Amino acid sequence: MIHLTFRAKLLASHVAVVAAVVLIALFDLDRSLGADLAADLDRRLELQAVGAAQWVTAGRHPEKLAGRLAAVVGAGVTIVDREGNTLGGSEAGEASFDGKFAPEIAAARASGIGRATRRAADGSQAMRYVALPAGDGLVLRLAMPLSGIEETVSHLRRRLLFAAGLAVAAAIGLGVVASRVAARPLRVMMAAATRIAQGDYAAFVAPESPDDFGVLARALGSLASALQRDMTQIRKLETTRKDFVANVSHELRTPVTAIQGYAETLLDSGVDAEKSRRFVEIIHRHARRLGVLIERLLLLSELEARPPDETRREAVRLAAIAAHVVETLRERAAAAGITVRMTIDPAAVAEGDPDGIEQVVKNLVDNALKYGRAGGVVRIEGARQGDRVRFVVTDDGPGVAAEHLPRLFERFYRVDAGRSRERGGTGLGLSIVKHLVESMSGTITVESAPGEGCRFTVELRAAAPGEGALVRA
Repeated sequence: MIHLTFRAKLLASHVAVVAAVVLIALFDLDRSLGADLAADLDRRLELQAVGAAQWVTAGRHPEKLAGRLAAVVGAGVTIVDREGNTLGGSEAGEASFDGKFAPEIAAARASGIGRATRRAADGSQAMRYVALPAGDGLVLRLAMPLSGIEETVSHLRRRLLFAAGLAVAAAIGLGVVASRVAARPLRVMMAAATRIAQGDYAAFVAPESPDDFGVLARALGSLASALQRDMTQIRKLETTRKDFVANVSHELRTPVTAIQGYAETLLDSGVDAEKSRRFVEIIHRHARRLGVLIERLLLLSELEARPPDETRREAVRLAAIAAHVVETLRERAAAAGITVRMTIDPAAVAEGDPDGIEQVVKNLVDNALKYGRAGGVVRIEGARQGDRVRFVVTDDGPGVAAEHLPRLFERFYRVDAGRSRERGGTGLGLSIVKHLVESMSGTITVESAPGEGCRFTVELRAAAPGEGALVRA
């Protein structure tokens, strides 16, 4: 099977159209020219026959008149009587012509004019005959050979064929140039498509014209950009997935190894009661850490899979939520020697998920207690500002350097991994906070510097005036 390129198909179709037009024109010209020349000959013979018929009517001796008329009109002349006998003829062999069976003679007697085309009596060439009545039952017939018409048509046909050859040659030349120009944007797009198929999504096809090729070029460029963006996102997600698996494995390895090691030691009957109790406490602490880690991983998975439109939207009074959280973490704060001070405007009523807002407040306060300075203060502030509600948690701990701030909400990211694990951190609390806040169409930011503590600011949509607010005891 022959596979033709677009350029070859375009050139072939161009030449085929030109050739078809030329052939149709040749056929029509050849046919119409012959018919026009024959009609012109008929008109000339008819005019000459009318004039000659008057001579035949007025003259005598038809056998002598035929020759004289032939010299005048430039055509063969035959005079036939009413019985079809030849009275006179200008050409040799006309004396033996029998007019009773000539169709042009019969037509002339019947309708006033007769025409016929056939070969001469000697068979040498084709003749055109025109016959007219000449009075007293006589019929005058003029004859003219068609060789002149045939030569003219043949000569013109040769010239037309030559012109057709030139037209086809010109069509091929112009078609080559036109197909090259027309196929150039297609070649560019084919090269770009090949690069895209090979993974080079930076391939760009500049639109060169507003025609169909330009539209296709712009579409291909848009596709390349979309694929590049998608592949970047896919690679980023793949990297995130690998990091997540690695981090989870690392986080699970420590408590699982500790539990396994201490459990195997307990199985040894030589361990005394005091060591057994200490080992059981260690196993319990690591088991709790595993439980918290798994619980938070499940929560993160649920938050990522939950569509935004499925998040609960209720009016939530931040003062009541914060008071409940402070009461829950009172013992933790006392153990750390940290004072919690809460200043929240009663008008700070946010629109969101009550459980989600409580989780956000709890995680932020827990984080502040975890990293705050012993003997320091954790401040909880909240107020309504226009159509937003702002909630701020501030601690006076060691703070975070600027280079760590952009990644502070990533899963398992810790500024000081060892110190964080000692304090029971899983590296997931702030990531959960970010997901919860964004699921309620809110924002969270952090400000910090070494030695100046951290300040977390959450902004949520304020509840509409008059809406009832949930109160958490």
